[in-house]
Amino acid sequence: MWFIFMRNKSLFTSLLTLLALGGGLSVVDTAPAFAAPNCSGETFISCNVAKNKHLQICIEPANGDAEPKFTYQFTEKDKDGLSLHEDFSAKTVSPWKGVGRAITSSVTFNNEGYKYQVWQSFDRLDEEAELEAGVHIAKGDQDVASFTCQRDAQTKIAPLFALEDAMEQAGWCYDSGKFEWLHCENKSQ
Repeated sequence: MWFIFMRNKSLFTSLLTLLALGGGLSVVDTAPAFAAPNCSGETFISCNVAKNKHLQICIEPANGDAEPKFTYQFTEKDKDGLSLHEDFSAKTVSPWKGVGRAITSSVTFNNEGYKYQVWQSFDRLDEEAELEAGVHIAKGDQDVASFTCQRDAQTKIAPLFALEDAMEQAGWCYDSGKFEWLHCENKSQ
C-alpha cells in the first residue's frame, strides 16, 4: 500500500495532512532557529520554542564587583530580541515545595510590568517522563503567552535543582517556613 502513496505524492501529502489535522500525527519543525550567545556561566535552559524563536537562560557567576545573576534571552530571527537579568539578591527563584506530582522550579524576570517565569518540570510519577522547560509570560493577572521547549537536538535543560544549587553556592538559604531566600552567613544554618 505504501507503494501507491509513494508513487502518488499528492495522495501521500493529503494523507499526512489529514493525520496531522486529526491529531494522529505530530509534525514538529526541528530546524534550529539560531543560537543565542553562549552563557559565560552555566546554561539553565537553551531551546527552540517555536519556528525561529529561541529561549536561553543562564546562571552567571559573580564577576568583579557584580553579584551572580540569571540572564534571559528570547531571540527571534530577523527581529530585536529581549535580554533581561535578575541578580540573585532579587530572590526570584521559586524552588520545588516538596509536594505534588511534578518536581518544578522557576526563576522570574521582571520587565516593565511583565513577569517572565522560566520553569523546568519533571513528572516524578511517570516512568517515561522527560525533563521539560519553558516560559510563561504575564502582565499583572493577565496571561500573555506561554512557550514550551521543543524536544529536539538543540534543547539543553540543566538538571533538577540547578537554580536552588546556584543560590546555595552563592550563600543563600531557602526558609521553607517563610517561603523566602535568606542570605546565610553560615551554610549550616
